[in-house]
Amino acid sequence: MILQLCATNFLTKWLKADLPRLPVESGKQVGVNTVTSDNTQMCWQVHIIDNSYGSRHKTLIAVEASSRFTVFIPVVLKLTLDELSARLKMEWQWVLAESLRVLEYMPRSDIALLLDRLNQLNFDVAWVKNTDLSINGHISDAGLWVTQTLEQSRREELTPEVALELAIYLNGQPKRINKGKDKVIPVESLLAYCQSLISSKQTAQQSEAEPAESNQQLLAPINSIVYLKR
Repeated sequence: MILQLCATNFLTKWLKADLPRLPVESGKQVGVNTVTSDNTQMCWQVHIIDNSYGSRHKTLIAVEASSRFTVFIPVVLKLTLDELSARLKMEWQWVLAESLRVLEYMPRSDIALLLDRLNQLNFDVAWVKNTDLSINGHISDAGLWVTQTLEQSRREELTPEVALELAIYLNGQPKRINKGKDKVIPVESLLAYCQSLISSKQTAQQSEAEPAESNQQLLAPINSIVYLKR
């Protein structure tokens, strides 16, 4: 399972990383591909903002492509690509778990089981340089929530607690997608998507096990055959 992280131009410069671009169809603009999550890859658009003009305090914003589920990560020190990859792999699952708990979508025991099964999917991180314009508006809105929250509280940086509270609130609010045609609640949408990934893996494992069982039956020793008397 691929965890595809799409970095905006600003984040790419901040990371000082040389990232590949997604393939683009002939006649279309490079670097602004529309990305979606499916049963082979989970896609996130990732951006970073200054908490205020010229501030060393920044906030990383990650938005999942299909559900618009949002994660905030306060940043002060420069991160390497590997450090950021590891942080995002853990952070989105933790924020999902906390959102499910606080918004009372499922009990703790079910959340623990969900996380255990997600860990079994073995996400491999793949970075690309790309800005999905359909997600960019949601990132801009999330950025405004960050700056306004900091202004109202007269702080320079988000604390981890405030970052989580803000994410949980936004992930419980309806979001418009597909040019406003459809509406999703991020936490519900991401939960359904994760459950579909888990179900697909379980189905694949069962399909792999069935031929093996059939082969074992075909290769059963001859002396195990029982002959009936007439």
